[in-house]
Amino acid sequence: MSKARPVFPGAVLFTTRRVHKRQFLLKPTKRVNRIVEYVIAVLAARHGILLHALCVLSNHLHDVATDPEGRIVEFRRELHALLARHINAIYGEFEGFWSREPTCRIECVTPEDVLDKIIYTLANPVDALLVKTGRRWPGVWGAWPAKPRTIRRPAGFFRPEEDGGTWPEEVTLEFHRPPGFDHLSDEQLATLLREKLAEREEQIRARARAEGRRFLGRTAVLAQSRYAYPSTPGKRSGVRPTVASKCKWALIERLQRNRGWLERYETALQELRAGNRNVVFPYGTYKLRSYYRIACSPPPILS
Repeated sequence: MSKARPVFPGAVLFTTRRVHKRQFLLKPTKRVNRIVEYVIAVLAARHGILLHALCVLSNHLHDVATDPEGRIVEFRRELHALLARHINAIYGEFEGFWSREPTCRIECVTPEDVLDKIIYTLANPVDALLVKTGRRWPGVWGAWPAKPRTIRRPAGFFRPEEDGGTWPEEVTLEFHRPPGFDHLSDEQLATLLREKLAEREEQIRARARAEGRRFLGRTAVLAQSRYAYPSTPGKRSGVRPTVASKCKWALIERLQRNRGWLERYETALQELRAGNRNVVFPYGTYKLRSYYRIACSPPPILS
């Protein structure tokens, strides 16, 4: 069992979720793309999630988002469940869709770390040697400052509002400006994002040329079977990062904060198990507060 993690409102999170056995179950088709965009747009609006960047490859998805209200767990649970059920339904399948390994959720500490994860997300199809630029990816791909788009409800799965459902006929998929760059105008920040992405993609292309490797291309991607697997072995690592920062001291500070939170949480949990129903858990406790109405400390007062 994984250790408890705090859920702090206002965190900027880089999230990755992989499908079962790395199969291409999210292979981009017009129908799958529409399902993904619709479900994410509806649930982001319901839970107050501010999406900054999103990329859905054939066997995993990445996104960068701000969680203003501390509702990221509910958002993820509903998102992954609905995508699995809906995509399984259109293919007449009933088996597990997602990998059994937990969702990777990494907190971005500084604005520079947010920018780095946005660029990583957008460059992912290039890094996987699928297309030469992220914009050529035929699946769901985008980031701020892309214009909001209206997505119509996919047919045949969600109950419409006139039949008592809660799923709107249309929803707006919107990317929000990433936080922390107040010294830059929208135009300046957009230019910075474009330049960083172009630089990252050129580095990947140069490395591919040096290694004699070729890009698969859009046509070949769309021709793949959704039951196929990548030809390269999956990366295995015993380390599951929860915090990302290029600044050493910011990273240390955030890890120490989380370690202190876990110590207070485990101490409170021991008291609860010993019968103390009046124990107060640290601010950021999610499951015990949400499901069992356990008391938690108020948010700290920031000076």
